[in-house]
Amino acid sequence: MKPEEKAELIIWDWLKNYSFKVVEVYFNRVNEAHAPVFTTTGINKKPDFIIKLQDSWGIKYYAIEVKSCEKSKNVLNASKILDKYLKHYLNNETKYFINDKEIRLRGFLIATENSKLGYLFKFERFIDNSNIEDGESKYQAATKYRIIPTKEGSRTFEFIRFLWEIYGKFRNDYDNKLDVGILIGNTEMEFKPYMMITSYYLKTNRWSQRWWAI
Repeated sequence: MKPEEKAELIIWDWLKNYSFKVVEVYFNRVNEAHAPVFTTTGINKKPDFIIKLQDSWGIKYYAIEVKSCEKSKNVLNASKILDKYLKHYLNNETKYFINDKEIRLRGFLIATENSKLGYLFKFERFIDNSNIEDGESKYQAATKYRIIPTKEGSRTFEFIRFLWEIYGKFRNDYDNKLDVGILIGNTEMEFKPYMMITSYYLKTNRWSQRWWAI
């Protein structure tokens, strides 16, 4: 089994057994998990998963690109979700279907097999965002209001913000404002699956970070 295929099965099992809101996980092909699949039309470049979430606001679908963390470049290359998948979707060049019914995506995420450990790369040290230095913490308010996790992997910290910087250069060029981010476990909640995303709020007409359970 290829490393990426192994990573997919790890993430599939994690989401199916430990998530709060994931109803189903769809693969982009027939798979060893015997999970259902999604299909596309148009430019036929597909992320690895579509997850179906259900919460008090209804059903949401997110696409996930899963990478093996064995080589750092694999994780870094996952930023292709912006050009390879997200832009094709925003330009109506690729459409997504489940059971022959078109679905509307809410956003695009990146994950690796180490997502369930709270970070993306193979080896990382944790940054404690609640640490107090010189009488204050730069991220204390953000952690208090669950905008970012209390602990982040050092390389993941840099990666997600770099991804958002790239996205920020063109995200307002489109009427459809999609969420972009990563899937990682919450170190304070027994590593339950959480999203760390940038999301657009219509009420305030602004983008902001979100850190929430799925």
